[in-house]
Parts: sequence; C-alpha cells; structure tokens
Amino acid sequence: MHSRLALVAALNISLFTLGASADTLVLDPIDFSTGREKSMGGSHVALADDYSVLLTNPAGLADVPQQVSVADLGIQAIGPVFDIANALIGGSNPTTALVNFLAANDYKLYAGLGIQGPIAFGFTGGGLGFGLFNKTSMIVDVASATSINVSAEEDMLFTGGYAVRFDLGHGHELSAGMTAKGFVEGDVSTPSGMGIIEAVGLISNPTSLMSQPFTLTTGIGLDAGLRWAWKGLAAGLVCHDIYSPAIQTTYSSVTDFVSSGAGSAPSAAMLKRMLDAGFSWSPSLGRLGEVLDRLVIAIDYNDILDLTNPVYRNPILNVGLGVETRILEIVTLRAGINDALLSAGMGLDLGVFTINLAAYGTELGLDPGDRPYYNLLVDFDFKY
Repeated sequence: MHSRLALVAALNISLFTLGASADTLVLDPIDFSTGREKSMGGSHVALADDYSVLLTNPAGLADVPQQVSVADLGIQAIGPVFDIANALIGGSNPTTALVNFLAANDYKLYAGLGIQGPIAFGFTGGGLGFGLFNKTSMIVDVASATSINVSAEEDMLFTGGYAVRFDLGHGHELSAGMTAKGFVEGDVSTPSGMGIIEAVGLISNPTSLMSQPFTLTTGIGLDAGLRWAWKGLAAGLVCHDIYSPAIQTTYSSVTDFVSSGAGSAPSAAMLKRMLDAGFSWSPSLGRLGEVLDRLVIAIDYNDILDLTNPVYRNPILNVGLGVETRILEIVTLRAGINDALLSAGMGLDLGVFTINLAAYGTELGLDPGDRPYYNLLVDFDFKY
C-alpha cells in the first residue's frame, strides 16, 4: 500500500510542478504511433485495450489485458511519393523529370518513405509493461528552389513501466502509472540551403547521404499518466517527457562516426514536454452487438503546453477525434480527424497477424491549410 501511495504522490507532484518548470524545449519527441492510432486521428490517452498504452498513457497498463507483441512492420509513404514515382517512370531522364515535377509544384514538396519496425517487441499484463521499438525514415523537404533538405533517420526506443488501479466505489476506477525509457536517434541531414541540382543528384543516389553530417542523440525519459473509468466512459491525462535529458554528438559523416568515432563535444538537450488529455466512450450496442462487437469514440487535446509558447499552433490543430468499430471480431473500420485533416483506415485480423491500412494527414504549418500533406501506411502487426 505504501508503494502505491508513493507512486501516486510522485505522479501528482510531477504534474503539479509542470507549470513551474522552464526547461528549454530543444528536441521533438520520437513518434512511434501505430497504424491504428494514425487512422483514428492520432493517439487517444483514455483508451486502454492494447500494448500501445506503453507509448500513449502508462496508466492504461493497469487496465489493458495481457498481450505480447512479437513484431510489427509498417511501410509508410509520406507525401506525394507515388506522384514522384510516376514522374520518374514516365520521364526519359530522371533528373529532368524531378526538376519538372518540382517546378509544377512551385518548388514546394515534403515527401519520403518510412519503415516502422520490424522490431516491435512488447508485453503488457498485470499492470506491468515493457517494449522495444525501432523505425527508419528518409525525408525530402523542399521549401524553395534554393532551400532543400534531405535527411535520413533511425530511431530506437526501449520503455518499461508499471501502473496500479484504485477502486473508488460505485463502479468508478482510477489508474496511475509511470514509464521510464531510453532512446537512441541517428540522423543524417544535408546542410540547409541546398540547391535543386545538388538535391536532385543526392536523391538519385541516396548512398551519398553517408558523406553528410551525422548527429547521434541518446537519452532517457519519464512519462506519467492518470486514467479514470466508469462503465463505458473513460478519461485520461498524461505528461510525456516530464524529464527527458539527452546528449547530442555531431560527426562530419556516417563514415567518420563508424571509423574514428571522433565527433564534436557532446551538447546537452531536452525532449519537448507534452501534456495530453482525452475522453473515450464505448456505448452499449444493444441488438447491433450481434454484428458489431465494439464501438469506440474518442476525443483528445494534445500538447496543451504549446499554448504557453510565444508562438503556438492554432489550437484546432491539436484536437484529435477518432471512431472505431469492429465487425464479427475480424474487420475493424476506423476514421478520425487530426491536424484539422481527415484520416481513415481498416484492420483485418487474420489470426496469425493483423493487416492495418491507414491514410492520414499531417500539417507542417501553424494554421490549418498552411502546409498539409497526406500519408499512407500498410502495417503488419504480430501480437497475441
């Protein structure tokens, strides 16, 4: 009992002192959202029905059923990747085709490819949870004909935590949990202000990225959350990266990192602290329950602390809305809104693994419609 009280006290103190902290926000958090979350308008901190609570709200560890994730492979198309491929296939010269494509889009582009997993080992059960995840991505960001950046990134995350549940009486339950994590991020990026000819040459020969500056980031972090549930209603509150210090070291190239290991003097950094809140509702389906075995509606407001920044995103961009229903325990349909853009997807449970398809939008700007782009994700999830 004393250990439980200590956990809750530590959690409350962390959340209470949140507003008094003035840590410099240097690094964006690493995103390991699943295909299910992306098609439902982002993560929802009040949900607690699979191992993703490790990354969304540690309090859900007290409520989620026992589950083991063996692997998860997601292939992601970021931005108009297929339009670029068609331009390259249809053009006689790849360089000319790329230049023409950029010119047709006013020299503005955000596109890339990503692979989530296949490392995605996780376990949840009895209030305990831990997991190991990785992802790889390559991004081409064109702001103008003379401001082009090409980057490749590899991320690895290990996290583990524990949660407890308290019976408040009359069907009300309150869960509290914390997770600790360690992360490694390797990023290869071209200098800002690269011109179009140089960029086209780099895109045509991705291996040349190995000669670009390489940054290695390592760190640790803490997340804490609360979850209240009553019948089909639930509410969640989570603070990501309460304290997540990191160290960055820059090398002249990947080759230099591998061969000599001599880089710049390490510099201190901090992951951005984020406070998310949300609600979910799983209504009784009545006679519809003969066909639909689950219906979930969730709404969240993400990154509440962003409102305290001198320059912040339009608040509507931080609202996430998601709906999910499952038919005969085989087909799952999903839809949502995030970043003021629509998302949709479906899941097909084949027993051995589940296939998830997701199409969702992302806004790079500070207001709706500033710089939106769409993504496609095909995810093969092996969890039991």
